[in-house]
Amino acid sequence: MTTNVTEVVTFKLSHKADLMQFHIANNAFQNFIDQQPGVLYRSLAKQADTQQYVDLIYFATPADAKRVSDVFTENLICQQFTALIEKQSVQLAQYEVLSQTACQQS
Repeated sequence: MTTNVTEVVTFKLSHKADLMQFHIANNAFQNFIDQQPGVLYRSLAKQADTQQYVDLIYFATPADAKRVSDVFTENLICQQFTALIEKQSVQLAQYEVLSQTACQQS
């Protein structure tokens, strides 16, 4: 049985980052993610009082997560997205999904 994997990345924006730049870079990154085979869902959220972001991506399989991870650092869109992030604030973890509800796009 193949298990879905979720990748959770928390980060803060660089103090040099412009919010408009970040929204543009995030939209481009979302388009990149939407084109990757095995990506089931992505959600980006921000905690208002700490300015901490959480980026959550569901993958169909661990191999799908690895494939995206392998191309991430070399991809120009991903580089533009991460250039706006405070590198020291990044925390990444992968989890095996044990249960989930169906996600409906709005």
